[in-house]
Amino acid sequence: MSFKPFLAYSASAGSGKTFALAVRYISLLFMDEAPGTILAATFTNKAAAEMRQRVVDSLRHLGENDAFLNAILSETGLSREALFQKQPEVLARFLASTSHIVTLDSFFASILRSASLEIGLEPDFVTKEQSHEELGNYFLQELEAAGLLSSLVKLAMDIEDKRFAKIFELMQSFYKVDPLLPQPKAVHHSVSKIEEEVEYLRQDMVRLLKENGAAERAVKQFETGSVKELFGKKLFEKEMLGEHSWFKKVITPDIEHLYGKLKERLLQWVQTRELVVLNALFKVYDHYKNALISNAKASGVLSFDDLTYFTYRLLYESISKEFLYFKIDAKFKHILLDEFQDTSTLQFLLLKPLIDEIFAGAGQSELRSFFYVGDTKQSLYRFRGGVEELFDKVAQRYGITIEQMDTNYRSSRHIVEQVNCWFNGTMPGFVSQKSRKGAQEGYVEVIESEDLLQEAVTQAQRLISLGVDVDTIAFLVSTNKDGQSLQEVCAKAGIHTLLKTSSSLKNLPKIAALTAMVSYLFYGERIDGEAMLLRVGRSLDSIDVSWFSAFMSPLQVLDRLVREFGYFDNDLNILKLLEFASSFTDIPTFLEEFATSNIAVASNSVHGAKIMTVHGSKGLEFEYVIVLDRLRRENSDKSPLLFHYNDALFIDEILYRISGREYFDKKYARIMAERKRLSAKDRMNVLYVALTRAVEGLIVLCKSKDSMFDEINISPIKMGEVITQSSALSVQKEVQKADLQNIVLSHYGTQEVKESEEDEEEKDMEAILFGTALHYTLEMMGDFDNKHLTQAIVALQNRYGQLLSAEKIADIESRVAALIADESFQKILKSAKVGKERLLSYRGELKQIDLLLEYGDHVLVVDYKSSQKFMQKHRKQVQNYMQAIYTLTGKPTKGMIIYLEKEKISFISLK
Repeated sequence: MSFKPFLAYSASAGSGKTFALAVRYISLLFMDEAPGTILAATFTNKAAAEMRQRVVDSLRHLGENDAFLNAILSETGLSREALFQKQPEVLARFLASTSHIVTLDSFFASILRSASLEIGLEPDFVTKEQSHEELGNYFLQELEAAGLLSSLVKLAMDIEDKRFAKIFELMQSFYKVDPLLPQPKAVHHSVSKIEEEVEYLRQDMVRLLKENGAAERAVKQFETGSVKELFGKKLFEKEMLGEHSWFKKVITPDIEHLYGKLKERLLQWVQTRELVVLNALFKVYDHYKNALISNAKASGVLSFDDLTYFTYRLLYESISKEFLYFKIDAKFKHILLDEFQDTSTLQFLLLKPLIDEIFAGAGQSELRSFFYVGDTKQSLYRFRGGVEELFDKVAQRYGITIEQMDTNYRSSRHIVEQVNCWFNGTMPGFVSQKSRKGAQEGYVEVIESEDLLQEAVTQAQRLISLGVDVDTIAFLVSTNKDGQSLQEVCAKAGIHTLLKTSSSLKNLPKIAALTAMVSYLFYGERIDGEAMLLRVGRSLDSIDVSWFSAFMSPLQVLDRLVREFGYFDNDLNILKLLEFASSFTDIPTFLEEFATSNIAVASNSVHGAKIMTVHGSKGLEFEYVIVLDRLRRENSDKSPLLFHYNDALFIDEILYRISGREYFDKKYARIMAERKRLSAKDRMNVLYVALTRAVEGLIVLCKSKDSMFDEINISPIKMGEVITQSSALSVQKEVQKADLQNIVLSHYGTQEVKESEEDEEEKDMEAILFGTALHYTLEMMGDFDNKHLTQAIVALQNRYGQLLSAEKIADIESRVAALIADESFQKILKSAKVGKERLLSYRGELKQIDLLLEYGDHVLVVDYKSSQKFMQKHRKQVQNYMQAIYTLTGKPTKGMIIYLEKEKISFISLK
């Protein structure tokens, strides 16, 4: 057995980080560790969901991946026969147990929810971001109530620097790290008195210089109008004034002594000014924090910053670890952490009590372990609090072995070799990667160009002409603005693109106008209705809104507006809005949630080359990558305050940043030098991520001067050739490339419903609601068993409890229970890859399939119905789905309608 209880993997790009994490988790299961004792945490919901799915798939198909199987055999020390003998039991135990494969935020939320009453917070809180406007209003109301609005004004005047204009942002930066902040030091000197002393010394210096015959330009260096102007002079960068050529001939001991005194007083001036500013900031910040805490407790709405703040208070100030384990009903013996290089100091401190508990029990009879994986070369989120230095510090603190994962299983040989060449000797601590056995030769080219956008288009056109599928190409850019500029040029050249931007749907004028129209219909404010009607050339007085009812769902209202005013216009963002609206049953909640939402803008095409920032590409891979140099000058670091962390990971110094301070303050100079070093490392990390996303081919477009690639000494090269395999495109791509103009807005819910005069089912709103709720229950079931049925019924009650009677909900539960108890149903699930509510576009229509079961040699399309009424129509509908899936996969496709009726479950097979 090769299992090491305490281990960290430094996993270079493409080296199999997710593979290693899954092997570790499944190995623990085969070593008889209960799922409930294992905490596996990552950063995104997508990564957590993929991890859960990978565990289930790997357990179900254990023998299909030799590398995975061999890794588990090595970790556990079990024989192949013993492993397969335990497989059914391990799988059943995992499915029947509570597992903790979660995001860090959701885990912290679960801890807080379990014992929130201990700190005066109701456990039914929700986590979402609130608008800056709302938070700013709470802040100002708190200051006004305390009679401190004048303190805010005085603070702005004391600071005197335009970088501090947004004091609210300073408050937010403090709140993000609140538990780590030091207490402000007392002010013992007067700024004005020090300024008087500086002025006397300055005047004495001017007099002495003139008396000793100094040149006029030398004297003028000390003839300034303010202490701040004098402080910023470069003449103080030297230890002695005589080191400056202008003063060598006139230097005397008295002048040098006066120069030294002047530097001492100027240092005292900036330090005192810093204390004054920090004390004023902390005074105002106390009220900002009180406003946020009071609002969170009163509203039950927590931001992610609130979440970490309250969780820290709970863990470190309110409860013991024994009480914590009792409340969360779990005692973790094993912790697995993904993407550890992006963990913030505060997040680590929240995990630290659990980690300490594991190490406290090390050496006892029961197995305990701690494992983390990441790559400091891919740490991009220092601006969000990510601290890559934790990777090594945690290993040192706990005596953990760090092993290198240095084989690249992603990229072709030339890409791996060139990345090694670029970063060896330029990135500190870089470990060269090896290519996987049998890796393709691949293609790498570096091109210098002064017109990066046009060159990017030229290279994309060349790849496409050589047979590269446009969908396999990705452009990586520095900023969202760069991406938007590139998309415009690509559009003119006829290249389809998908722009992955961080812009929010709510900020699009067309979407904002549409949601404002909904607000007008509900609240009656005429101004809200004007924007959308201007877009369609109508006025409020000319439209009929008698159809509107305040009891309509947001989806119904939006659907009516889009259809009646021809507002769709092939805009996929409308579809995203409708999808979001479908989650709400009342208009006020929809409008409130949408105002604070952060929904990504839809891509402009249903297929094409991806355009995204380097930050957005992290964790992804693409067959061919075109990396563009930055199009605009890089923003300089304008952070007004500098935080310095001690070895205990707490902030021991907050320094006021002012130009020239490094000439007086050695500690400040050291911190600034370290900050510059970290900034350079962050820039290097961005380059590394950008240049390691490609699988087959990499093209780098750089400027001849002032290039972001200068740091790795990049130069024009060409290695290998573009080689494509000519094969027919999958039908899935053909479906994705369907002309957007052919999309029909037919339905946005769980079932496709076509309008028909003879379709009486549509007119029975009660039946439609019951059927929708039944489908929702089936969709919410993680697996088809009684445990997940219980969870699904809770979700059903939360969503439809106000619309359905208790009898109807009980009826739904009874029908689903009968289904999962049916042997025929469980038989068709066996050995199938299960897909629920699969959305696809076929012949210009959007369709949603209830259940898609994929077997090795065929596919089964399953559709649920609550009544056999209109059976012929149901058959046609499923046959349509079957045709679409057959066209999509090329596999033989069967169909089945399952009628979940009150008296019985019926299965109708279609071929």
